[in-house]
Amino acid sequence: MKKSTGLSYRKRLTAVIDYIYSHLDGDLDVNRLADVATMSPYHFHRIYREIAQEPVNVTVRRLRLQHAASELIRTQLSLQTIARNVAYGSLEAFSRAFTKQFGETPSEYRQSRHLSKIRLEPFVAILPETETETVAMYDVEVITNNEINLIGYEHVGDYMEIGKEFERIAHYACSHNLFNQNTRSIGIYYHDPKSIEKEDLRSIAGLSVPKSPQLDEEDAPKYYTIPSGRCARLVFKGSYAELEKPYDWLFGKWLPASGYEAADFPPFEEYLNDPRTTPPNELLTRIHCLLA
Repeated sequence: MKKSTGLSYRKRLTAVIDYIYSHLDGDLDVNRLADVATMSPYHFHRIYREIAQEPVNVTVRRLRLQHAASELIRTQLSLQTIARNVAYGSLEAFSRAFTKQFGETPSEYRQSRHLSKIRLEPFVAILPETETETVAMYDVEVITNNEINLIGYEHVGDYMEIGKEFERIAHYACSHNLFNQNTRSIGIYYHDPKSIEKEDLRSIAGLSVPKSPQLDEEDAPKYYTIPSGRCARLVFKGSYAELEKPYDWLFGKWLPASGYEAADFPPFEEYLNDPRTTPPNELLTRIHCLLA
């Protein structure tokens, strides 16, 4: 594929991903998405599948159900409203699709994971003077982290929507033959989503690169570096919509009791399996905190 042709295709598929994220409650059939990509519907699905490494209808279903999982955890919206928000015509159809994807019904998923259930002790404005034992909810290891060079795209807004930038960087890397057996998928998250308004959140969707490839195209990603140093990390198993739980524990419980200080660098995540082929409750995310 010529360089200019590859750029054109990636830009058009990036527009498709943006459109999907913006219209999860609307008409996302192949013909409509082909129009967005300005491609023939007879060829669009083949081109998309080759570059994205999954059929477009699978992408649509995955992103809709991931958004639904987020709403189940983060809101009090009714199941019927959430089903409508992700374009399911009936609660029954939504429940079947969600259960198939997540291995439990929407009601069961919400009951066990809603954020309102996470705080087990009453809030106090002043920290208690007596020390309390920290329950080990997750296994934390302290390692020496090697410097990681990334190429990536910046995302501004709700962290649950950074997936569109990961789709975009994957398309770029695939068309430039940048993937190899050592490629790592990494997200950098600059703000606490419970303290900053969604529209002001900033993050990076990145892929590791062993050396500096030539990035001189109009849609080229930028370079980012995660510095070397001592690092605390844990592995979380479950949907990306649930990641606030291990973050709250790592920074609210483990770190204050550990004797370590956090370094002046944002936390970052490494995604250890592929969300396109892995059930959401089997997803593995390694959360990192660099230490001073």
